[in-house]
Amino acid sequence: MKDTTKIIHKGRKAVEHFGTVNPPICQTSTMIFPTLADYDKAEEGEIFYKPLFTSNTTDPAYGIAGNQTHFALQEILRELENAASCYLTSSGLSAITVTLVGLLEAGDHLLMVDCVYGPTRRFCNKILAKNGVETTYYNPEIGADIAKLIKPNTKVIFMESPGSLTFEAQDISAIVKVAKERNIKTVIDNSWATPLYLKPLDLGVDVSIHAVTKFINGGSDLLMGAILSNKETSPRIANIVKNLGISVSAYDCSLVLRGIRSLKARLDYQQKTLKKVLAYLKTEPKVKEILCPAFEGFSGYNMWKKYFKGATPLFSIRLDNKYTNEQLAKAIDNYEYISVGASWGGFESLVRVLKLDGVRTAVSNRYNNTLIRYYLGLEDADDIINDLKEGFKRLS
Repeated sequence: MKDTTKIIHKGRKAVEHFGTVNPPICQTSTMIFPTLADYDKAEEGEIFYKPLFTSNTTDPAYGIAGNQTHFALQEILRELENAASCYLTSSGLSAITVTLVGLLEAGDHLLMVDCVYGPTRRFCNKILAKNGVETTYYNPEIGADIAKLIKPNTKVIFMESPGSLTFEAQDISAIVKVAKERNIKTVIDNSWATPLYLKPLDLGVDVSIHAVTKFINGGSDLLMGAILSNKETSPRIANIVKNLGISVSAYDCSLVLRGIRSLKARLDYQQKTLKKVLAYLKTEPKVKEILCPAFEGFSGYNMWKKYFKGATPLFSIRLDNKYTNEQLAKAIDNYEYISVGASWGGFESLVRVLKLDGVRTAVSNRYNNTLIRYYLGLEDADDIINDLKEGFKRLS
């Protein structure tokens, strides 16, 4: 079954749900059982109620581990990523932090990519460090040379490809090969690509993480994360999810189930928009560099071609000068369709000015001029381009 068909037909059991095309919202905290013996078995991990969808429940006796609404969403994500398990968390960040806590302990060493999502870096520096985990940041373009940074206590290598600010694409297979030779777990933040454009577990990565908040949901109306892992790593993820009491609401799962059905259609449309916008930006005198993996002049283009099946419309540009906040505000605050905001993956186009001071430690910051990140929503490409043109006219 192709991915396009999976996102439409997985997570649905119309006959069992009295013909409803969407699975019902099971809004409950408590699971009840016919007998004490049945409940006792559930507490011991035995599933009493046969799930309509394949379940990775960590607690069959209580609703904290989910119900049929959760299991429907987990089934789709698991099928798309070819994963053994899927656990849902309250946000993309929590999916990252839960995974790291589950795979690391005091005395361990973590190799973290230098272009990582800012809050992930903050967690490493403030929380992991306080609990005895050492973090070393590495050049995202290091490839197989990451072997030189491995210590006897290195337990996890974390990737984010591409990075969500400067969009370096990593040599995933080369890093995975080094890790497997040394029994080191590999984790990747796969939010930019979605399961449609990159399947990390097929490349040997142990854990793939998603900010479901973004493309997978697509509605800019909830926060959620997902942890997808291979069979070998699943028990460790299940253990930390259960013991931290990680849970999300059935209602939010129903919203994601609605949003994910249109994921392929949305990304197909947005890829066309991205192509048009990049073609325009290539001609704009004030744009000195386009930081997008799918842009042929970008340093990460070859890695993107090697690993990815498509490109999502999140990228940055480097301007021809270092502009003041007042100059940038004059250009950006007066956009008609592009709003100022930190997120991405929804229906609306967004922009933010990037500040890399202090968020690059393994590689020197070469971006002396102004960096701006854009996310292209579902507006018409010509309207977005006109908005950008008018903004550049105001920038002086």
